[in-house]
Amino acid sequence: MVHEVSESELQPSDSAGSLPVASSPAASSPGGIILGPSWQDQDPVLRDMWLKNTPPQAIAEALNRSIPAIMTRAARLGLPRRTAPGRKPGRRALDEKGIPVSAAVMRRMAQPQPAAAAMPTTSPRTCLMCLTSFQSAGRHNRICPSCKGSSEYESASALPELHVPA
Repeated sequence: MVHEVSESELQPSDSAGSLPVASSPAASSPGGIILGPSWQDQDPVLRDMWLKNTPPQAIAEALNRSIPAIMTRAARLGLPRRTAPGRKPGRRALDEKGIPVSAAVMRRMAQPQPAAAAMPTTSPRTCLMCLTSFQSAGRHNRICPSCKGSSEYESASALPELHVPA
């Protein structure tokens, strides 16, 4: 059985069961969607309640907003942060400049660093221009010092003619 909908059922009515109709143009969008009060109207109330250490749940109920919306708006207004549930109270570690450092950074700083002497400073490589072996200062160094001083390298012209036996 299919229920047909009449035109009168599609039209909004002013009965007690319908949604309230926005009275001001600022309270509704052009599409007829009903919006809540603006944050600009609620910011002073949020700021006062936040600075009185009212719990975010109570602020959310008073402003008819969600708790994440309250927390986000408080952060955007620059209000002082609240401690998260389950977070241990106490002071955070500070670096040498007095800036708070996370626990992960503190763990990384506490780990022993590999000795610099253990890493090789030079390694033998083959020059990409003249194919001779030379001591390279790192992976980035692929051209020997004699080729780097050549006019072909400095002018960024074509590679010199190489005759490689087959």
